[in-house]
Order: sequence, then C-alpha cells, then structure tokens
Amino acid sequence: MPQRCRGSRPKDADALWISEVWDDRASHAASLQLPAVRDAIARARPMIAGFAERYETEPVGGVGLTEGHG
Repeated sequence: MPQRCRGSRPKDADALWISEVWDDRASHAASLQLPAVRDAIARARPMIAGFAERYETEPVGGVGLTEGHG
C-alpha cells in the first residue's frame, strides 16, 4: 500500500492535494484490481471527474518515507 501525503493550497480553502507514494508501478496497478479499491474509485468518481490535471513524480527523499520511496 502507498504512503500518502495530504496538503492544502493557501489560495484555495476548498482545495486538497493528496499524493501517493508507491514502491513501483506494478504495485499501483495491482491495487487497482482489488474489489475494494474499484468500489472506492466508483464512489469517488463524481468528485474526481472535475480533476483537470494528473501529475506523476519520483520522490528524491523526504522525512518519513520508508525504504524504496526515495
């Protein structure tokens, strides 16, 4: 399972930024096949339909990241 980081955007009180840190692409892809995850995505789809952009990054380090996360 990923580690998650929650953030806010000072100029938009309604904005919420959530980043997931996965060990690798295969782990993320496998999670998307789990029935509970598929159900959660289906329920959340109305909220995430308005997302205009998606970002993929590679962590280069950070406090609290476990081995394999940067």
